[in-house]
Amino acid sequence: MPIGQPSSLPTALVTGAGRGIGLGIATALAHAGYRVALSDIDEASAARSASHLSDQGFPTLGVWLDVSQADAWARAVAEVTERWGGLDLLVNNAGISPRGTVESTDEALWDRTLAINLKGPWFGIKTALPWLQRRRGTIVNIGSTRATRPMPGLFSYVTSKAGLLGLTRQVAVETLGQGVTCNMVAPGWVDTPGERLIQAEQGRPEFPQGVSHLTTAEDVGGAVVFLASPAGRKANGVILYLDSGLHIADDAGMVYLPHEKFVRYHQPTPNP
Repeated sequence: MPIGQPSSLPTALVTGAGRGIGLGIATALAHAGYRVALSDIDEASAARSASHLSDQGFPTLGVWLDVSQADAWARAVAEVTERWGGLDLLVNNAGISPRGTVESTDEALWDRTLAINLKGPWFGIKTALPWLQRRRGTIVNIGSTRATRPMPGLFSYVTSKAGLLGLTRQVAVETLGQGVTCNMVAPGWVDTPGERLIQAEQGRPEFPQGVSHLTTAEDVGGAVVFLASPAGRKANGVILYLDSGLHIADDAGMVYLPHEKFVRYHQPTPNP
């Protein structure tokens, strides 16, 4: 909805919104009629993305935010609420997905992953909750299919997303009766610049060509818009998978290139 519309527009704060999934979510919310604060630890990318949407006539705000720091959350929420008078939707999207096994992951990587992927959403919810309670608002945490379907080589990431699902359910329970809902959107593999870099490091520079069942940033944005809608607010404490059934099949062939020699993480057994 263009700038100049009534000030009763709902307000959303999206983390990690400078690019990738977060930007897709922010764009979908802007088109759905939200004033959107795009926050990111990369302040320049948040400002650029907010400016791009603003140039299209949408009310936006670029905000610096290190989600792992409580004081940064206090400043960001204050900036948004002072600008627009309140908050209706918090989207905890910022996250990292480092590779590493239980043996190869060191303490520094473990601490960093959980600080961003799990402590960050807790800080955000704790800071924003008083504002969300006033408007009977919505919390959406962006998780992963891997929250419930572990995959070798993603030790700290899988652990953090499983924890985020627990946090989502716990917050839903604690806010029952307050009019606040809390859900998780769990995408499969999403085509983002960051994921392309990771895949290139893993020897798949052509990613995502040939990969089936990719989820897009726009898909995730649509799911967030739904969960914040009147119909979507009947959902509370749930995990909404956006993975074309990956969590049911858990078949590596759904996400890896067709010429991969490994199926379901092991060598196929030859026919006798």
